[in-house]
Amino acid sequence: MAYPFPKKTLVIPVFLIGLIWSVFLFEYSGLGLNDCYGVVPRTFFGLKGILLSPLFHSGFPHLISNTFPLFFLSFLTLLMYDRLAYYVLIFGWLLSGILLWLIGNPPFMDSVAGCHIGASGIVYMLASFILFSGLIRKERGLMAISAIVILLYGGMFWGVIPEELLPDFNLGDNSISWEGHLSGFIVGAFFAYLFRKVGPQKQKAKWEDENYYDPREEELWQKYLESLTPYAPKEEDQSLINKNQSSSSTSNM
Repeated sequence: MAYPFPKKTLVIPVFLIGLIWSVFLFEYSGLGLNDCYGVVPRTFFGLKGILLSPLFHSGFPHLISNTFPLFFLSFLTLLMYDRLAYYVLIFGWLLSGILLWLIGNPPFMDSVAGCHIGASGIVYMLASFILFSGLIRKERGLMAISAIVILLYGGMFWGVIPEELLPDFNLGDNSISWEGHLSGFIVGAFFAYLFRKVGPQKQKAKWEDENYYDPREEELWQKYLESLTPYAPKEEDQSLINKNQSSSSTSNM
């Protein structure tokens, strides 16, 4: 069976979704995972969440809200950036968690240290990477993908703003981790700039190459130059004119 795109662009997203769903079903199967496996900012206990937090979700609505964006954005990243997508996913996962561990629950906002869980940080990281990478590279196909991300997920970027500043978005007991969203957003933008020369690039027009030469264009250029001086004497005629002028000068002497 022929596929319109490489199989790996589906295998990795399916694996990620299968992993977080498996953890969710195991967690709520009554086997007793009562510990916090998320990021607890600036605590030794919370370091394990750097690796584990994207796998855990607070409930079914939380899981569903991350499932489809994670699948679609990871699919787009793999489709457009091939091997680079693996580096973005792996190191973006880790770096987003590290940044969240550093900036989560900032003391100046009188925030109580919480347990940050969910794959939304990865979702924001991928959306930010795709968006800024297309704009930085200025490649038409990638810019079109960036436009799709803006169209579909532009509203999600409100999620990087603290809930205290957006009272209408307050979800009560199910508060969002804006620090996790912000961490993913920053890491995605950073990777877009860091890897700007890796992967697909804007195709330079062949005529913009200083070494470009087209004999057909050279022939047309010469014909154009000749058309500008239609009455200019040919080389043979010019030599004859010069000879006659020389003879006339001699006879006058």
